[in-house]
Amino acid sequence: MGNATAFDWAGVVDYAKRSYTEPPKTQYELPGVNVEDHLGIPVACVPLWHTVVTAKLTLPKGDKEALQRAQSRLSAALAEIESIYPLNPGGLLTQVAYGLSYFKEYLPAKITDKMMPRALDNGKPGDWALIDSIRYPKDPENLVLEQNDISFHFKSDYNEHINDVIRAMFQPGAHLLNGIPCECFYVGDLFTVTSIRRGFAGRGMPHKIAKRLGIPGADKIPAGAMLFMGFTSSHVHGLAEGPLPSFETIPGYTDQTPESYFANGTMMHLSHIQIDLEGWYGMNHKSRLHHMFHPRRTEGEDVLSPSQAPETSTFKEELEEDAKKHGVVGHNAQMQFLSRLNEDTTTAYGDKLPKGTVIFLRQDFDTVEHPFEFNSEGSVSPTPMPGVHFIGFAPSAQLFEKIRLEMDGVELQKRNKLTDENMGFTKFLVTTHRQNYLEPSRKHRSFPLAELL
Repeated sequence: MGNATAFDWAGVVDYAKRSYTEPPKTQYELPGVNVEDHLGIPVACVPLWHTVVTAKLTLPKGDKEALQRAQSRLSAALAEIESIYPLNPGGLLTQVAYGLSYFKEYLPAKITDKMMPRALDNGKPGDWALIDSIRYPKDPENLVLEQNDISFHFKSDYNEHINDVIRAMFQPGAHLLNGIPCECFYVGDLFTVTSIRRGFAGRGMPHKIAKRLGIPGADKIPAGAMLFMGFTSSHVHGLAEGPLPSFETIPGYTDQTPESYFANGTMMHLSHIQIDLEGWYGMNHKSRLHHMFHPRRTEGEDVLSPSQAPETSTFKEELEEDAKKHGVVGHNAQMQFLSRLNEDTTTAYGDKLPKGTVIFLRQDFDTVEHPFEFNSEGSVSPTPMPGVHFIGFAPSAQLFEKIRLEMDGVELQKRNKLTDENMGFTKFLVTTHRQNYLEPSRKHRSFPLAELL
């Protein structure tokens, strides 16, 4: 039989469609994540295993053809990976984001000046909605403000899926994905990897892993906790739903519209934070509840997922009252007047949202790395240390900056003469690294704007 009539199993049969999920337009929405009831509170069951790979590009700056070839190669590699692993936690979910250096050093100003999203909510008029992260008031002196060109976030319920894909993408040679030989996935020559950051979330792993490694304070972590600090971070009502963190969705944050190039894209913040577990669990449950949420909470120790519904929101007046009346403010309460809608709002897509709706999304995961598994620009300690790789999405870097400044709460603390111990949980956290990225839509996840050169 000649090639013209041969049955092409590779091209005709789409194995991914056996558990097919229509991909969202954004990268940050996670297909296939189920929602479970935790004592009456809806909680998203996020993927168990996570790895972030950051890198610098090896491409010659100003070489249009090289960047466009890289765009085609990365796009093809990601598409092939998704043809092998279903787009859900049982397969693999991948997100690609780009640092400010990519847009400034690899793309001409005539394109970025026209296409980049502009912030409207803060800063100088016309500032890009992606700006460098700043050093916050309570950051340590040795904090590293990173300047990576690109980051990849891989997540799955199966760690081997992540490991196999990372090897196939970044290490030359013969590799297998789900037992299938794959030579076309390698794109490692495009990058110099700067860090590999691994971690986990859910299934009681914070307690189990910390206890096995002998981490001080491990015995105090609730056995069913999603994260080291005990409380669930994936409340459905505590996370932005659908495309709400995108540049264009909520009017007033950027100049983007549903027709813009970067529609369905967002600002992503990535940081590594060490956690003082002994200090945190040195407080009783009531104190931890108040420091995490606000001092008006009354839930018992069995409730790891207190309600985050819009009607539970704390706005500025209540925050000031908490500080004056109770002498303590909760972490969530410090930021909710910025991370939630302050009034009923209609989105750019015509959806009506009530006051208190969350527009900020977090996808952080715990780690025992100190700070990373691999770090090209600094040391790595072999001693396990509890921490979190924080990942947050907002309509602009300017909004995130305002939210993060409220977490330190310097002015609120001064006005009410509060101690560091009574300012949320900042005292128990030490940030070692941070950077802002732009995460484009799925359509433009491979070297955005390169096709316009």
